[in-house]
Amino acid sequence: MRHLSYVSWVVGLMSGLVVGCGGEAPGTQAAGDAALTADASVPVDAGPMGLPVLGRGTHRADAVQVRVIATAESTLATPRDLAFNPEAPRELWITNFGDSSMTILRNTGAADQDFVNRAGPQHTHFMSHPSCLAFGAPGILSTAHEEDQRTQGPTGTPADFMGPTLWLSGYDVFNGGHASHIDMLHNSPNAQGIAWESANIYWVADGFHHALTRYDFRAPHEPGGVDHSGATVQRFAEGEISYVEGVSGHVEFDHDANRVYFADPGNHRVGALDPSTGRSTTSISPNYDGSTQRRMMGADTTTLFDGATVGMMAPSGLALSGGRLFVTDNATSRIYAISLRGEVIDWLDLATTVRAGGLQGITLDADGRIYVTDAIDDRVLEIAAR
Repeated sequence: MRHLSYVSWVVGLMSGLVVGCGGEAPGTQAAGDAALTADASVPVDAGPMGLPVLGRGTHRADAVQVRVIATAESTLATPRDLAFNPEAPRELWITNFGDSSMTILRNTGAADQDFVNRAGPQHTHFMSHPSCLAFGAPGILSTAHEEDQRTQGPTGTPADFMGPTLWLSGYDVFNGGHASHIDMLHNSPNAQGIAWESANIYWVADGFHHALTRYDFRAPHEPGGVDHSGATVQRFAEGEISYVEGVSGHVEFDHDANRVYFADPGNHRVGALDPSTGRSTTSISPNYDGSTQRRMMGADTTTLFDGATVGMMAPSGLALSGGRLFVTDNATSRIYAISLRGEVIDWLDLATTVRAGGLQGITLDADGRIYVTDAIDDRVLEIAAR
């Protein structure tokens, strides 16, 4: 399956072209015709009524408060995603792609903030190169992984084996390895994003198949178990979504609209999928779990926001908050807020603070502060209104 290497992709962006993956996505402008550049003008201006956390329409980093709250000294290693534990609101979990670990901050942003790194036995299989995470039902979270190599030795699992892992999320229970995992499903290598729907159901941006895959773990096995046969897996929009190596394309599930929003960096867009319009067709093969796995054809996939119109070159991180989508642009170091109708509300330029290629995961806390990962310089930044 074709995908973009990070180096060739960046070269293409900076020369004014983005080469799409898996063909032109329905409803999008062909990437080769977009001729985007890092200096493309942004015609939509929120003006003085813009969002305070994005600088009130000024688009300037000095109009907000930007703090570095975690670095490599806090065990960050190519951080790609982050999320607050809903059961511990100041507990921020950060996936480290670089060393297949999880960093957990407590009392995030406060003077007494502390951190711990978790990478238990067999973490290089169960949490191999995590690109994303999502908290789900109380006491549970899931990670997905940008991995398409053998993770259990030269004669172990095949290269296309990786998929999302389900974990116990208690601070004193989670170890990032075999003992605290409660399920693992397969056949979505090179995952770039994950979002929780309900119960033990998660949506994964499957880079290997250029698809969105719905994983219903149903009843997980016991901690450290091996039975995966009770799950249901449905693959949507196969071949329609780009995969850019090293750049997350995050996912959010809109519970009110029953829609899946996804960042599509290789096609410079934010898309939306209506899963109710898909129909079950053929079985997925190979099936490593013995679970029910089906391809879902014909689902309505649309472009919610075409980044070519405003110079958004590589949408990566997504956060759904307050009826808005907050989007990081990995190529230009901008953060956008867009409405669920696809309109720009405001945007903030962090190019003087974060190098191109750094911005990936994004989340917000209960007070509306923004937190982003910088995957190049191993940092987490906090952005607050002045």
